[in-house]
Amino acid sequence: MTFVELLAHLGGMGRFQVTYVAALALPLLMLASHNLLQNFTAGVPEHHCRPRQVANDSVGDVPLFVTIPSDDHHRPQRCRRYVEPQWHLLEANGTANGTANGAATEPCHDGWTYRDGVFAHTIITEWDLVCESKRLRQVAQSIYMAGILLGSGLFGVLSDNRFGRRALLTWCYLQLGVAGASTAAAPTFVIYCLCRFLGGLAMAGVSLNSASLCELGTLVWARAVVGTINGYCYTLGQFVLAGAAFGLPHWRWLQLVVSLPFFFFFLYSWYGGPPMPGGALAALVRTPGMRTVSCGVSFVW
Repeated sequence: MTFVELLAHLGGMGRFQVTYVAALALPLLMLASHNLLQNFTAGVPEHHCRPRQVANDSVGDVPLFVTIPSDDHHRPQRCRRYVEPQWHLLEANGTANGTANGAATEPCHDGWTYRDGVFAHTIITEWDLVCESKRLRQVAQSIYMAGILLGSGLFGVLSDNRFGRRALLTWCYLQLGVAGASTAAAPTFVIYCLCRFLGGLAMAGVSLNSASLCELGTLVWARAVVGTINGYCYTLGQFVLAGAAFGLPHWRWLQLVVSLPFFFFFLYSWYGGPPMPGGALAALVRTPGMRTVSCGVSFVW
């Protein structure tokens, strides 16, 4: 008698299976927060060069258009400032409509001024990831995605051949919680990227093993329903992230809040039955039926 036949003989989808699926689906709700988190923690606010200090005047006393050139939309340029204040622009009725064609400009040697708005406290404002450094924003997300890519292979092999899915899932909960909390406390951009990479590794382990355990622990007819529930949990997590980002505009607090639940998931993952024995990687292609299923699932993904 196969496991599915035994499960059907014992009653199919009972209270245990429902609780089991819910316990595995709940962490998926928070996975979306980590995947899409940098849309909020790395939001780019309006900014311009910090004006050069003018003798006998404070920066706030000098009109901005005297020290910062305007772009085509009559807004302060983000990455350039005048080498010398253009006082003659004050003669244009005290507005920024005047121009200083040919005036020498320079990069933002003294840093940037960021305007308060939707994205007031992000990693962009923390480490000045603008202008010449703006590509580092994409680098950080690429490093996180590289962690997911590596983790998909690493945790897939380890869960199938060595430790089992339940043990690896428990470890990934802990790793994702620690990596996320460490990201929130990162003192430098390099450490931030390293912590995000470790979080990406664990995220892949949670995603793969949760889906597999949900499928293995339910009847065949219920697997489509369970898979759909998991998908909706992930989608709902995107709404949760948006609400959390609205209430927590500081990126460090937002990063911490979406990471702490994984410590709770780690604690309750210790309760339940023993881990199911995993088969060898070669079992995926050993028989014609398994080869068909493996190729089909790979094609769908």
